[in-house]
Amino acid sequence: MEPLKVTAEQIGLHPGEEYEEDQLELDLGNLLAFDPEPVEAGGDIDGACLSLATKLTQTLISKLFKLPTEASDAGPLALLPPPSTLLPRAKPIPKPREPTKWEKFAKQKGIQKRKRSKLVFDEDNQEYRRRFGYKRAGDMSEVPIIEANKSNEGQEDPFAAQKKQKRERVKAQDKRQLENLKVTARAGGAAALPSTLRLAASLPEHGKGRPAKRKELHDDIKVASRQAGVATASMGKFDKRLKGEKAGERRLPGKQRKFAPVADPTGTERTIQTSMVDKMLRERADDVLDVGKAVGRMEAGRRETRRQEKQQHGDDGPSLIGTGMKKRGKMAGRSKHGRSADAPSSDRKGGSRGKVAGGASKKRMSQGSSLRKGRGGGGGSKRRGGKS
Repeated sequence: MEPLKVTAEQIGLHPGEEYEEDQLELDLGNLLAFDPEPVEAGGDIDGACLSLATKLTQTLISKLFKLPTEASDAGPLALLPPPSTLLPRAKPIPKPREPTKWEKFAKQKGIQKRKRSKLVFDEDNQEYRRRFGYKRAGDMSEVPIIEANKSNEGQEDPFAAQKKQKRERVKAQDKRQLENLKVTARAGGAAALPSTLRLAASLPEHGKGRPAKRKELHDDIKVASRQAGVATASMGKFDKRLKGEKAGERRLPGKQRKFAPVADPTGTERTIQTSMVDKMLRERADDVLDVGKAVGRMEAGRRETRRQEKQQHGDDGPSLIGTGMKKRGKMAGRSKHGRSADAPSSDRKGGSRGKVAGGASKKRMSQGSSLRKGRGGGGGSKRRGGKS
């Protein structure tokens, strides 16, 4: 069937203003048309953009009508060429999955995974049979004659020996399964395994091999019934209750979420928020500035600098300011008997003259201490001034 060509005149369309062949960059596969020339908007920007968009659309549709078409149930369809513009992806290309250890080993050794067939060829019956199950290949129960071994010499029935070996294999498998169930129950508790009558009857109590009592089986049945009651879409809320079943028996076991009260006089909310803030501050302790500690470190640095300067002046020799400070310190100090050194002997017992002398000495001491504090000897001057 030849493709049907449809023109604009056939469907009643009148061609409008179009671009020339060399003025546009067309990508019919993506239904895109590009005009690389700058837009001359002038005063009316919206009108210029509307006219350009109309012209571009008219040119693109005209190109689409010139493409070959094919008939379909919805009508003629245009056969688009392959796209030529690479469009960006919204998300990056997914990376391949990291191979497992077995996949790496199989690739290194050249091992290819093959699906194991369920049927195998039976040499005795010369046909394909199941690998396991009923009428399986190599079923020893269908063998009419079994050759006797040299060690047997007809003393033991080989068919009875096969049945005995099968019973032992089944018994060993049941024992292994029971051990796995016991380990799972001990590790995960009652929620690890479904509580059913068969499981409760098969599990011995405390590993002593004694089956569970009737009361324990009854409790297991109640637990299984309660779990089945909440296994519906409404969690058992709109289901019909059984005879003798209470309203609260279908609730799921577990702890319910507790919300803090709106008005809490005990201060629990404050304690919780304080602990949370302390935890956040401890985690970002390096980013937080302790102002008190920073000021303390600055003061310690200044004291160390003053001490080093004082030691340096002491090594170079006493300066004039230092000598005056020492003399004033001696004048402001006390004698061995606790009296002022500059006070007259007649006024040491008290009186108005003694008070005036004491006041003058205190004034001189305060001046000396202020000088020493400014020059770097504030520590000793304060102690001497306090004793006067």
